[in-house]
Amino acid sequence: MVKEFSLIEKYFNKKVNDVPLGIGDDGALLEKNSQNYYVLSQDTLNVDSHFLRNTNTKNLGWKSLAVNVSDIIAMGGNPKFALLSISTEKVEDKWLKEFSSGLFDCANHYGVSVIGGDTSRGSLSITITIIGEVKKNRALRRDGASEDEDIWISGELGLASLGFAYQMNTISLPSLMSKKALLALHKPKPISIDMSKINHLFSSAIDISDGLIPDIQHILNKSKIGADIFCEYLPVSSWIKKNHGYDFALYGGEDYQLALTAPKKNRLKIKKIAAENNLQFTIIGGTNKSKILQLFDVNGRLIKKLKKGFSHFG
Repeated sequence: MVKEFSLIEKYFNKKVNDVPLGIGDDGALLEKNSQNYYVLSQDTLNVDSHFLRNTNTKNLGWKSLAVNVSDIIAMGGNPKFALLSISTEKVEDKWLKEFSSGLFDCANHYGVSVIGGDTSRGSLSITITIIGEVKKNRALRRDGASEDEDIWISGELGLASLGFAYQMNTISLPSLMSKKALLALHKPKPISIDMSKINHLFSSAIDISDGLIPDIQHILNKSKIGADIFCEYLPVSSWIKKNHGYDFALYGGEDYQLALTAPKKNRLKIKKIAAENNLQFTIIGGTNKSKILQLFDVNGRLIKKLKKGFSHFG
């Protein structure tokens, strides 16, 4: 099986001069002026791979932009502009009206202006390039973590993959739980805050798109450190706790929440700002110098074998 990151590393990760940060993070950093960087990222959603043909079209418009917004936020930045490229097999006014409605709802919510793009004929595919901004000394990179720091999670984990499993008829859920899980899958909501209020309190970040464990591992690899993570502290639904469905949170992906590291001295400040902005932030473990990721179950027992998360070429 081809692995996405080894493919990128082998064929596309070439050294580029005069670029502060290129391939290998949630976004690239380009010089804007003496104090600020532009942050750029891009994501593609393909029919039958990332979404089904009967997916709610308005929610698809929202999600197409939201997954890009998440990348900018993970870099500590604020999203500003987006370009949309879309290919479709035929022009359907109703579909395009609903899609654009969801897209602009998301754009308005996160303060993004759609400024251009492209349309073409072909199998349904949606690509968005997003541009944000961050102060140079506030950018959050995957290689910024240090040992003896807290590991924080924004929001709730596992709902989107729970919704996917329900959609595929591999699990059954109570009515309210299924609605909540499907909404998380089809209309993800990255945290909504001016990141300049909070980015200075963290040392690194990544958006959780492929699963908590594989995404945390990216931070650990880049920062050359290890970590201990405890399932008992994971911010998950009561259904996951009751049914011991922690794998949905650990490996499922599609959450578009943040995993972050921060010095322990910043705990109270982070909690205060989170409360003031109606955000959920949870400490799930800590970093260390071991260079090994250790995961402990709800009873504190070491889980000896870690699983893999989402793969685009799985």
